[in-house]
Order: sequence, then structure tokens, then C-alpha cells
Amino acid sequence: MLEQLEVTNLALSAHNCLDFGPGMVAITGETGAGKSLTVDALSLILGARSDPALVRKGCERLEVAARFAVPGRQEVRELLRERALEGEDDTVLLRREITAEGRSRAWVNGHPCALRDLKDIGSLLVVIHGQHEGLRLLEAPCQLALIDSFGHLGDEAAAVAAQQGDYRQLRDALTGLAERQREGAARYRDLKYDLKELEELDLAEGDYEDLGRRFDVLASQGRIESAVGLALGALSSDEGNVIDVLEHRLHDLEKVRAFNEEALGPLLSDFGDALGQLASIRDRLADLAPTADPREVERLSDLLGRCHDLARKHRVRPEELFKVTDRLRSELEEFLALKGKIAALTEEVKAARGRYEELAAALSKDRALAAERLGKEVTALIRELAMPDGAFSVALSRDEQSRPLPQGRDRAEFRFSANLGQEQRPLGEVASGGELSRLSLAIEALTAGSRATPTMLFDEVDTGISGRTASAVGGLLRRLSRSTQIITVTHLPQVAASASSQLRVTKAVEGAEVVSHAEPLDREGRIDEIARMMGGNVVTAATRQGAGELLDGQRD
Repeated sequence: MLEQLEVTNLALSAHNCLDFGPGMVAITGETGAGKSLTVDALSLILGARSDPALVRKGCERLEVAARFAVPGRQEVRELLRERALEGEDDTVLLRREITAEGRSRAWVNGHPCALRDLKDIGSLLVVIHGQHEGLRLLEAPCQLALIDSFGHLGDEAAAVAAQQGDYRQLRDALTGLAERQREGAARYRDLKYDLKELEELDLAEGDYEDLGRRFDVLASQGRIESAVGLALGALSSDEGNVIDVLEHRLHDLEKVRAFNEEALGPLLSDFGDALGQLASIRDRLADLAPTADPREVERLSDLLGRCHDLARKHRVRPEELFKVTDRLRSELEEFLALKGKIAALTEEVKAARGRYEELAAALSKDRALAAERLGKEVTALIRELAMPDGAFSVALSRDEQSRPLPQGRDRAEFRFSANLGQEQRPLGEVASGGELSRLSLAIEALTAGSRATPTMLFDEVDTGISGRTASAVGGLLRRLSRSTQIITVTHLPQVAASASSQLRVTKAVEGAEVVSHAEPLDREGRIDEIARMMGGNVVTAATRQGAGELLDGQRD
């Protein structure tokens, strides 16, 4: 439960530190004194959006802090441990600071935290039931959630929502596969043609480089063959080749050698040696003559040309064509495998849909029982709240046509009639503001136990009622406070008198400022405050006596 709330520089409040006890706590005060500042402070500490307008005029920042006792609240401890925000075992300290510029910081048990953490932890500690809470009863999702809360169907509803999530994920995956199949079918023919072109080349990693090297070798052999042929022609093949000419000239010199042996002898010897070397060179060139196949050169040239063409087509380097082949082959195999995957996933989707329908049908059955019981119990309770002829019921219908929804197949409609013999109609068509407020309070009282929230704050939910109805509302809140701490901001003396304890909010001029204060009241203070609420600002002995009797009577 909430043990202490400390507020600094919040609107009219310079500083207030309020202690709260168990049971029912009433917060009262004149209109405009600042009673709702407690609601504002708790809303901020529970993660409401920061509003710099709430910062007290002339101050740099506001600060709110709250201490909660949580003995036995295992879900709170687990959440704190999960978020690494642990503190003392049985205490949770929440603090928030908002600057005049709108910047916000928050702490849990002294640990800095995100606003989301405040909201998540706060939702396990406090429920705020505002002045306009009755309007939520007009919203279909809220109506269904209240039925689940009343019937303790939270686990069943969560299972349906989880199964719907699983079904949706599988269906989305199936839709994605079907889309991929449609896209693949549109380019299947092109894909096969492109792959056929590449597979005809049959290139593995490094094959293109080998082709280039082989082509270069064969192309160079052709040039070598041409050069060798020319050299052989000059040495022996052509008419008037070098060796034949030199042999004739050597023969002519031999004829005149005898005339000058001394000079021609050595010369002719060298001439003969040179001629022998040329003959040797000719023979070696004849042995070297390469045998390049022009058809192989042409074939390799064609292969390289096709490699370059396909590289341009697929926008890669020629040496990377083998990767394109692998990619296209993989893409084609993946496309061909889609049919099997789609068939298998279709069965999973059908199974998930079937499981969802089973869970939703079971939930619908239990909701029908809970809705019938809720109608009877709300009817009984509102008749205690000065609506003796009021009748409330819940109409449930099933939507079998739509896709699975997280909340199941059910649609709920709250129906109401205020007068005997009057046909029950949808709540929004017939209920007044005061009737909505009492209906909301009755449903809140009936569903509070299922939520097991340790603290409930009611912000002037008694607006629009008075007299006997106010006494009944006070009694209902007091009964509710036996299992839950109830904090109520009220303007009705009957409700205030029903409380276990009471805080009075006043405002006064201090210097040049208006300041709001909150103070706990003892019995005499409560009598004075309830007397003021009963008779206005003029408090007489008679109104004080009436206030004391009301206080004793309501509490009894």
C-alpha cells in the first residue's frame, strides 16, 4: 500500500509530506484548494506525461516521491529484479523530477530508470479511478476487459492473445513465402536461361584466369611460329637463301685459294665454321617449329568473349562469373523448394488457427458465465446505490467472420435500464453521468479483488450524487477498503465520514503567493471539516453535532 507521498513545488503546493494508513483515506477541502494535487502527484509518479505547467511558478523543478509497502507482492519483486531496480524487500521507493523546461528524470529505489519502468511498476501498485472513469464503460474493449477481470479470465485471455500472435506470425510468414513465389515465378524463365548460359561455360573458381593464360600461350606460339618460319625461309627454304648463297661464295673462294693461301686459308676456315654454325641454327630452328592449332586459339578466343559478354550482362568481373552461377543456382533451387515450404507452413497455419479457435471458444464459454454473473451482481449493487429499479446486463456476441483477433471472437455490450419495466438498452444511450459514475464504481468494486492492486485512488467519483446515494457510495468504498487501500478525493460528507482517516487540503496566502497545504485530521478536526462540508463555511453547534453523528453512523 501507499505509505507516504512527498510533493515539492507542484502547482500550489510548495511542500507537502502526506502519510497514509490502511483502510479508506478521504481527502477533502474547499473547491480550488488543491485536493486533486494528490491525483496529479500520483499520476506523475506512475509515469504520466510530464507537464511543465505543473511546476510551481518561479521554481526550477518539481519533485514527487512515494513510498509503498509491498510485503508478499512477489510479482513486484520479480519485476524489480528483472529491471535491476531492487531495493529493500518490502519497500518500493519511486521518485520523479520535472523541470520548468519539461525535462523529466525518474528513479526506482534510488536507481535511475526509464519512464516505462515507472509505468510498469506503478501499474502493480496503484489504480487511479478518475472522475470520468464511467465514460470508459462505453468503450467496447474496456467492457470485454472488465468481464475478464471479473471472471478471473486473465490467463485464458492472455493465452488467446498469445495464440493469435503465433497465428499472425505464421500467417505473415506464409504470405511472405507466397509473395516470393509469385516474384520468382515471374522471372523463373529468365533465371533458367541465365543459368543455362553460365552452366554451358562451366566455370569454376580460377577457370577464367586459366583460360586467359592458355590463350596467351597459344597466341604467343603463333607469333613464334611465324618468326621461326621466316628465319628458316631465310636460311634454307627460300630461293636464294642465305646458306645456299654463302656456300656458292665459299666455293668461289676455294677456287682462288691457291693463289693466296696465306691470306685466304685462315679466312676460308673461319668462313666454313660460320657456315657450319648457320646450318646448325637452321636445324635447331626446324626442331623448334611450334604446332599451334588455330582452331583451339579461335575456341579459346570465343570462350573469353562470351565470358566478357556475360560479365557485362551480370555486372561483375569475368573472374567472378562462377559466383553468379552459384547464386543463380541457389536462387533457382530455393524457388523450386518454396512449394514444399508453403505446403508445410500452410499446415502449421491451419493448426495454429485451429488451436486459436479452440482457446477462443473456451474463453467465450467462460465469458458468457462471467457476463451473466456480472450482470446480476452489478444490478444488486447499484440497487444499494439508490437505483432501486436499475437493471444491468451484458450482451455477448461472437464474430465468426473476421480474422482471429487478440481479444478472441467475443463482442460485449453493456446494457442498462434505470426504471422498472424499461427495456435495457446500450449504456451510452440511456445512462446519465451520475448513473454511469455509480455503475462504474459498482463494477470497480466487483473487479478490484481480481486485480489484487494494493491501492486504489478514486478522484471525485461521487460527482452528481448526494443524500442516501452518497451514504451508499461511502459504505461501498469502506467495504472495499477491507481488502484494498482506498484513497478517495471527495466533496461529500457521507463519503468522507465513511473513511478510516481523513486529510484536509487548504490554501492560504503566504507573502505574495497562494500555497496549498494538506494536514491529517483527528476526530475533532474531522467533525469540523465534515460540518463545513454539510453546511458550508458557517459551522454551528448543530452542524457539528450532525457531523459527529454522521461520522459515527457511517463508520458503524
